[in-house]
Amino acid sequence: MAVTCCTCMPHRYFIVMLCFFGMLISVGYRSNFALVITHINAFASPNDTGSSTDGSLFPNCTTEGTSRDRVTHWDGSTVFLFSTSYFVGQLVASIPGGAMVQKFSAKWVFGLTVLISSVLQMLAPLASEITWLIFVFRVVQGGVEAITVPSMNAVISAWTPKAERARLINFAYAGVYLSPALANFSTGACLCYVSWDSSMYMYGGAGVVWTIIFLLFVYPTPLSHPKVLDVEEQLLQQQAIQASSTNVKVLRIFISIFLQNLKVPWKSFFTSLPVLAIWVGAFCRNFIFAMLITEIQQYYKDVYSLSSAMNGLLNGLPHIFMGIFMIFGSFIFDFLAKNNILSMTKVRKLAQGSGFGIQGACILAIGFLDNHIHVFVLFCVGVAFSGFAISGYQTNPLDLAPQYAGPLTGISRTGMLGSIISTVLASRLTGSTHSLKDWQILFIIGGSLHLAGVVFYSIFASGSLQPWAKPEFQQSVEAGDEESSDERSALVKQSVPEFIPSPTYGAFSNDATCTSIQSR
Repeated sequence: MAVTCCTCMPHRYFIVMLCFFGMLISVGYRSNFALVITHINAFASPNDTGSSTDGSLFPNCTTEGTSRDRVTHWDGSTVFLFSTSYFVGQLVASIPGGAMVQKFSAKWVFGLTVLISSVLQMLAPLASEITWLIFVFRVVQGGVEAITVPSMNAVISAWTPKAERARLINFAYAGVYLSPALANFSTGACLCYVSWDSSMYMYGGAGVVWTIIFLLFVYPTPLSHPKVLDVEEQLLQQQAIQASSTNVKVLRIFISIFLQNLKVPWKSFFTSLPVLAIWVGAFCRNFIFAMLITEIQQYYKDVYSLSSAMNGLLNGLPHIFMGIFMIFGSFIFDFLAKNNILSMTKVRKLAQGSGFGIQGACILAIGFLDNHIHVFVLFCVGVAFSGFAISGYQTNPLDLAPQYAGPLTGISRTGMLGSIISTVLASRLTGSTHSLKDWQILFIIGGSLHLAGVVFYSIFASGSLQPWAKPEFQQSVEAGDEESSDERSALVKQSVPEFIPSPTYGAFSNDATCTSIQSR
């Protein structure tokens, strides 16, 4: 039973604001954990001079050598495998997690998944001496976060009118993209000037408080709210009438498909080069994503012996630039497509090439550098431009076969293997040596892989409806109200079960449904 509050503002805005903070907190757990583990783990680095090289911007950590500090002696490979276990949990829970959202209350699924992850974040410092228990915690946290994103989508969808959906969802997902920056800034400061475990208690505690507020004050549907504003009620009732008409049409389409015993063309999926191009883009993106979120902290410590405060600053800033470029890029590519300046295929390829192409080139160049300021500048440029690629492969399934957006996104979701391989490779290459040479090899591999993925996508990707997409569906939709392509995409997404969540970083279409996710 929810409690009525904030009746002076539309409840949908209140929900979206809470979702923004929920994503800002829960998605930040990954960066928070990675920087904490990097800080407390001792190793004999060949580059360690015994002092920080970050000059006077931040003094050396005042917690070092005191009771507020902690030193562990895991080998470097174990530290990276903690992140591997997280991504394994996320991959395994993707399909059953999305199905759970379909079966149970999205409000409670969303709230409880954040609560579970928050409690585990607070328990992690207590379990830091039990290695196997940390692995268990990471697997579970990865699993519940795989459920968090689709459940949040469902909560917001119940309250947002179609005309506002893109804007409101975009605002909620801003929390996903800003979370690495906030997590790195706050964690680095806490590690150096408060205590080694304070940031984990702070983040986990914030998640618990958020869950209480969310479950106590959020109503799952407009009909369940006793004091919804008159203006909002009228708007949502009008939307409900429109949705009812839309649902009838969707039902007619899918009944037609089922009565004709038409099956999902799995063979066509796996033999389609445009589908393979989407998967390759997802794999390469996840490889680099894991590097940025969970590995770079160790690189700055291994090679440049930076304090955790400086480490957090250098890791966080690039993600702010990405958020800016993502918004800017969405306007550019939307303008090019809607005004028929470029075909949808060319828009997708341009977004992918300009985003991931520049990022891949920057990471490849980092493999030849030995100066943390130069490295930081290239990271800022590369991560910023990667925001353009949100309009590339991540929204591409809706172009190829909108009625099969769910299965196609599910296929691309297996690109999470890139994150797993990235962390395993980092553990093998740099886990024991911590040397600049081995880190450079890792960056050269990552940058080359990313550029190869861009080339593959540029050759084989498509923004057109594929021949194996059922013509009955297309004819049924076109016989309707001459909806725009965006509206047809929204129509399909309302009908296809959202069983595939997006990754730790994520992507959204103009109709405000995530297809990534960390990723995220």
